[in-house]
Amino acid sequence: MSEELEQPSEDLVEKARTNRAAARGPFGRIILFLQQVIAELKKVNRPTYQELRNYTAVVLAFVVVVMAIIFGLDYLFGQGVIWLYTFFAPGK
Repeated sequence: MSEELEQPSEDLVEKARTNRAAARGPFGRIILFLQQVIAELKKVNRPTYQELRNYTAVVLAFVVVVMAIIFGLDYLFGQGVIWLYTFFAPGK
């Protein structure tokens, strides 16, 4: 389990320290930030086509379920308001 959580390597920490020391002004900090973003993006693994299809199906199914719940609640509250205004109508 501890193997899954990787600690940052020493040279990465040292490189961050040297980059931090070199970044004296606002432009240096922006460049450092962009370098770190690019380094992190190189670590990203793209999903396979099968994984992408599965993730898309799960998200769409979840959206449909939430839409159905919201529609049902909206309908119930709407009917409740209609009943409330017809039951307590001033003309009755």
